[in-house]
Amino acid sequence: MTDGPPRPPDRPREPGFGIDDVLGGPAPWTVMIRRGLRRRCPRCGGGRLFRTRYRLEDRCPTCGYRFEREPGFFLGAWFLNFMLVETVHFVLVMAFIVWKASHPDAGLAVPLALGLASGVALPIACYPWSQTVWAAIDLAMTPLELGEIVDAADAADAADAARASDAARASDAIDPDDG
Repeated sequence: MTDGPPRPPDRPREPGFGIDDVLGGPAPWTVMIRRGLRRRCPRCGGGRLFRTRYRLEDRCPTCGYRFEREPGFFLGAWFLNFMLVETVHFVLVMAFIVWKASHPDAGLAVPLALGLASGVALPIACYPWSQTVWAAIDLAMTPLELGEIVDAADAADAADAARASDAARASDAIDPDDG
């Protein structure tokens, strides 16, 4: 299973983005959502997007895509979490109604504990996925403009240069010159 349209064999994807990124258009929305569910960049499929479990990097380290495209952007991620919890609570309430109909003497302690536990644990556990899925939904609904593509390419080039510099310094620290 691939993460985007197939590329011709004579034109492999090179580091960074170029004219193909502008003219080729974005990946299909199903690919973007699948990337988001895997906690990957919806634009390029690159990983290592999180500084900590809950803190998303400002940009994708692979392609330079800025995740927070406008102030308040991640309210959508909060909304996805809210929808998930409400869906789970709806299913739990419906299951409780069916169960209570066949067990009229049953108490409320277990259903209330399940509702409270899912209401607290699900949003905390699922927030990283909701961030990347929301970024995918936003990118699918609002494709990047030319200025954003150029900005992302510049950021990716700067990140590549910084990584190369860090690798060279690390190599010098491990194998110092004898001269």
